Amino acid sequence: MDKRPDDPGDRIRRDRTFGGSGPECGFVLPEGIEGRSDPDSGGPPLDPGIPEMDDKSTMSGDVPGGDVPGGDVPGGDVPGGDVPGGDVPGEAASRKGLTETPARNSLLEALVLVLLALVLALTLKTYVAEAYEIKGRSMVPTFENGERVVVLKVLYEVERGDVVIFSSQEDPTKDLIKRVVGLPGEHLRIDGGKVYIDGRVIAEEYVDDSPVHPHGTEEDLTLGPESYYVLGDNRDDSHDSRRFGAISSSKFKGKVIVRWWPFHQVETF
Repeated sequence: MDKRPDDPGDRIRRDRTFGGSGPECGFVLPEGIEGRSDPDSGGPPLDPGIPEMDDKSTMSGDVPGGDVPGGDVPGGDVPGGDVPGGDVPGEAASRKGLTETPARNSLLEALVLVLLALVLALTLKTYVAEAYEIKGRSMVPTFENGERVVVLKVLYEVERGDVVIFSSQEDPTKDLIKRVVGLPGEHLRIDGGKVYIDGRVIAEEYVDDSPVHPHGTEEDLTLGPESYYVLGDNRDDSHDSRRFGAISSSKFKGKVIVRWWPFHQVETF
C-alpha cells in the first residue's frame, strides 16, 4: 500500500555511520514499530532491532556474503583471530621449515664443492700438472736438493734448454730431472767440456766452467726421430745421457715450469 512521505506512521533515521544527510540516506521503519530515541539528534525513536554504533564501532555479524571470520582483529580480519605471540601456529611451523631448509641446502652445497675440489685436484695431478721434490745434486746450481718444482704434463713443447722430468730407462719406477741439450735429428758432439750441435758450440750459462770428465769427455752421435739428449747442470756429478744414451719423448713426464719452494727463490722456467 502506498504511503505519503509525511505519513506519521513512517519513521526515518539517518545513518550517521554512512554519512547520510537526507531522507534518501536513511532507513524506513515500518508502521507500528517503536524504537529508542536517537540521543544525538533528539529525533524519532530508533529501531530496537538495529544496534546502536558510535564513530569508533566496528560492525560484525551478518555481512553480505557471510560472517567475518575471527571477529575484530587489529590490522584486518585474519582467520584464527588473535594468537599469543603474534604468530599463527601453522605460520610459525612454516617459518621454522624455511629456516632449516636453507641450512640443509648450505651443507649440501659445501659437500658438493669439497667433492668437486677433490676431483679437480686429482684431475690436475693426473693429467695437467704435478709437484715434484728434487732429490740429489745433479742439477746444481739451478736446483738444490730438497727444492720443489711444478711440472706441466700437457700442452707443452720441448725445446733446447728446457728442464724435463722423465722415467729412467734403467728403472722405470724412478723419475729423473735433466736439461735438454740435443733435439731429434741433430748431430751432437761433446769435446773438451763443450757441447756442439751441428758443428756449433752452444752457450750454457746454467753450468759452471768445470770440465766434463765423468763418463768420458767425448760424444759424437746423430739423434734419431723423437730422441733427445739430456744432461745434468752439474756435469761432474750427473747420471745422464752420457751413461744411458738419448731418451725417447714417450718417457717424458712433463716440463718444469716453476720452482715454488723455497718461497724466496720462486722462479719460472
